Amino acid sequence: MNAATGPRAERTAAVGRAFKEAGSFDRARVSARAGIVAAIPVAAMLALGIAIGSPSAAVTMGVGAMLPGVAWRAGDGPLVPPIGTMAGASTALAVATLAGTLTGRWPWLHLLVLILFCLVAGSAASLGRRGLVIGTQSLIGFIVFGRYPENLVHALLATGLVLAGGAAQTGFAALVAVPLAWRRQRDALATVYGTLAQFTADVTPSAMPAATALEAADQVLSVPALFADQDRDALADLVSVGRRIRLELVGFITLLASLRRNEPELAASLEPALEDELARVRQLLNLTVAAIRGDEATLAQLPAEAADLSEWGAVREPLPAAALDQRIAALIGQVTAAARLAAALHAPGDTRALLPAGRPSFGTRRLGQQMAIDVRRMRRGFNLQSPAGRHALRLAVVVPLTELLIQRVALPRAYWAVVAASTVLRPGFGQTFTRGAERVAGTCLGVVIATLIAVGLNPSGWGIVVVVAVLAYLTYAVFPASFAVGMALLTAVIVFMLHAVSPGTVQTALDRGIDTAIGGAIGLIAYALWPTWSALSAGPLLASLVDAQRAYLDAVLTGLTTGMRRPEAMLRALARDARIAFADADTTIGLARSEPRRGDADPRAAAQTLAALRRVVWGVHVLRLDTATIADPRPRPELAPLQAGLNEALTAIAATLRSRGRFTDRDAHEPPTAPDGTEPRPFPPLRALHRDLARSHPDLLSQALWSSLDELIDATDTAAVSVGLAVD
Repeated sequence: MNAATGPRAERTAAVGRAFKEAGSFDRARVSARAGIVAAIPVAAMLALGIAIGSPSAAVTMGVGAMLPGVAWRAGDGPLVPPIGTMAGASTALAVATLAGTLTGRWPWLHLLVLILFCLVAGSAASLGRRGLVIGTQSLIGFIVFGRYPENLVHALLATGLVLAGGAAQTGFAALVAVPLAWRRQRDALATVYGTLAQFTADVTPSAMPAATALEAADQVLSVPALFADQDRDALADLVSVGRRIRLELVGFITLLASLRRNEPELAASLEPALEDELARVRQLLNLTVAAIRGDEATLAQLPAEAADLSEWGAVREPLPAAALDQRIAALIGQVTAAARLAAALHAPGDTRALLPAGRPSFGTRRLGQQMAIDVRRMRRGFNLQSPAGRHALRLAVVVPLTELLIQRVALPRAYWAVVAASTVLRPGFGQTFTRGAERVAGTCLGVVIATLIAVGLNPSGWGIVVVVAVLAYLTYAVFPASFAVGMALLTAVIVFMLHAVSPGTVQTALDRGIDTAIGGAIGLIAYALWPTWSALSAGPLLASLVDAQRAYLDAVLTGLTTGMRRPEAMLRALARDARIAFADADTTIGLARSEPRRGDADPRAAAQTLAALRRVVWGVHVLRLDTATIADPRPRPELAPLQAGLNEALTAIAATLRSRGRFTDRDAHEPPTAPDGTEPRPFPPLRALHRDLARSHPDLLSQALWSSLDELIDATDTAAVSVGLAVD
């Protein structure tokens, strides 16, 4: 391998791509409304402190309001405020403030606690954007407020001021950004049904957008609001029906794919009829979307449209493929049920919708369950096989070393270098260099902006409040469009907030620029010298995914073999575990594809296995849906050999993934070995087991269930082949 195509060239190209992405600006993501909502609490907290004659309290409350706003709008922040993330960021910031101010007078203790915060913040990255944001806020709070050691009373006072600012930002966003509960709830539901309608237009895409939209809608409906929607129960029912429609569509897609593969001529002959039936379903789904949004004409029209589709479904010509026909019939039933629920909603102009619907529930049980899930997920990711675990270790080494370094450098406000080092580092190669470039370039631009404003206007007193308000508005409006521009404006906000306590805007701006450049360079150099490669973690994470899928499938099949269906709450929890494991593997493989290629590690091969495993979990979802509709819940012990075979097959796939540790472009051509180096057991003959059962016990299951099992077996065999196992 020559230098032009070797690892150094690939790494240089990857860094170049990351820096190029740092210069992007997406105008469509600029939001003036979000900018106003997020800026008002920052300006209000600063103004309140100035009014009571305490500039230090003004800045402390302003920072407390500013950072949760950053948690909402920075990077790929959503348009609708993520209240949970903002509240978590405020809480983490307050805890970090208390810990930082109390330990600041003892450098050795401060350093040890900083290491602990780094480990927790790094492992929180396993929760996705939410965890990454909250972890970053905690580090910023600890480092910044740790520069001002206080006794317990004053530390509690500073923590209270930070918490007040965070509460103002979070509360204002909850009450003003989405002023009425029905609007937020109905928008979320409309997004769900709009996604389902798009799903019927192209029956080959991933079901993940619909699943994600359903999760978002579920969370929105669980959040307490000042104005309760009297249609809340109906909206919650629409979430449940939407989830079943999604599963019906997934089942329809898997059956159609199987038919196209095994009987292409029959599948081709059915295309016109299927297009007509799906078009009718899609039309009613689109009308349901309009009704959920509150269109009065559609609300009046929807009952008749639902009745028309139901009547047409009852008299339509059956499809030659019995299982596919059953799936279409079930889909029509679910869609018409959703339309009838939507037709019963009140229009937005109906003043009754503003009346309180009883005492709101604050969902403490749900919050506790979510926190337990998050802690379990963080613990599972706290190892060197996980990107989050490696990120935690890197933070715990690089950030304290930067802290020790700046203690020996005579630079004013050098702690900003520590902040920069901690915020530049990300779990992945591409993320680190893109965000690093954006942060350093943005900060340098912010220095210029702050200097020009200081020279041109030289604000003081209430003039600073006005300047901060305008800059904060611009910051939050453009942050999702460009992290670099957002950082430039945020730098100017911070400079002028500090000017309220310590005048000297130009010098403060220059100090921040120099320190951020130093800290950012330390972070980037540290990652370049000590990179970690996500491709090496693909195998173990995919093995964990297979384990989760095996547990989920075993629970569903146990309900069939014993005649005692597992509780829905248990099945939903197992499905969630499988979804989390899939998201972990998908994130890691995505990071690997943005990294330079390392040796023979091949993230493309891992992506192929992940695609096959997606089909496996789809198959389990459909099987679960079909078993729920069985009228005769008698035991079916005849299925036990097939259940055991599927369990053995998935166990073999997981063991193969773990034994190799990483994917290479040769894996599919190399015979696997057992962990002890011996030849592995033969892969179970799933196809033969299924065929023999279907022939000897044709009435044991419905045609739809036999077809669902057939698709599940095909997906399992495909996953096995992708990791190099020999399948009969």
